[in-house]
Amino acid sequence: MDYKFKCDVKASDLWKMAMKRTYKSIVGVVNVVFTVAMIALVIRFWGETSSFMRSVMVIGCLLFPVIQPLATYGKSAKQLEDMPKDMELSFDDRGVHVETGGKSEDIRWKKISNAIKRSNMIIVMSDDRHGYMLTNRVLGDQKESFYQYLCSKIKG
Repeated sequence: MDYKFKCDVKASDLWKMAMKRTYKSIVGVVNVVFTVAMIALVIRFWGETSSFMRSVMVIGCLLFPVIQPLATYGKSAKQLEDMPKDMELSFDDRGVHVETGGKSEDIRWKKISNAIKRSNMIIVMSDDRHGYMLTNRVLGDQKESFYQYLCSKIKG
């Protein structure tokens, strides 16, 4: 069976992936603990502090739940600028065929290291650090059958 998809990765897709990775790690636990501690400190010392310290405490409370996600979104938008536009991926018995900007590349199945299924996308890993993201918007109702196809080709 052959599959053909046009990549449609948005900054919000990269942002969701980065935030999930952060909050599934020890860093996310530290972020939550710090935020709860800052809120407790603000409640405890609000009446006894100067306006400058109140500002610092409010910024501390907003650091992880507001400022960090905004900075991560900015980084995701910057990362998207560096990615090729109008990329088309084709999958057949010979491997993965990548076309973008008039250039093409063929990747044999033995070079594909993994396929990662997430709730909002499938990532086809060409090595341990690089991959191709196919979002649910692109995959549509073919997501499950496509993932099974990938698994059979990679492990087969």
